[in-house]
Amino acid sequence: MDKKDLENLSARELSELKDNIEEVISSRKYKKVLNSTNTKAVTTTWVIVAVLIALYRYLNM
Repeated sequence: MDKKDLENLSARELSELKDNIEEVISSRKYKKVLNSTNTKAVTTTWVIVAVLIALYRYLNM
């Protein structure tokens, strides 16, 4: 988008453009954080925790 295009926008349109840019930036940050997590390790950890809870409940009956 050229500078001339921005000069022709109204205040409301500039505000909407700013909001859209902020939404894109925040969604990209979220996706980057989500992609950086090691999902295999997280899944393995939750399975181990679930098995330990099940064993604890079974053995304390």
